[in-house]
Amino acid sequence: MADTDSGARYDDGQWYAITLGHFIGLLVDAGHDPAVLFRVTHDGPPDEDGGFVRELEVVMVPNGHVEAEMKRVGCPRIHKILRALVEAGIVS
Repeated sequence: MADTDSGARYDDGQWYAITLGHFIGLLVDAGHDPAVLFRVTHDGPPDEDGGFVRELEVVMVPNGHVEAEMKRVGCPRIHKILRALVEAGIVS
């Protein structure tokens, strides 16, 4: 297995294997996206210990596009903090 993380650009359409902590760090470091829309697209079969692979679809949304993107994807479930930020006009 090759370590291809050094100098990686993650927007090239390729799959990358990183730790969950590193992935969360990438999301935080992006810095300008106040909202993330996500859905579970598939749960694989459980193994003998109950572990399974979960596939997610994630959309990072910059401010100014949040309400429109939620409407575009048909997002009926909005976390209370994001809802409060939208209602206060902090996020739109």
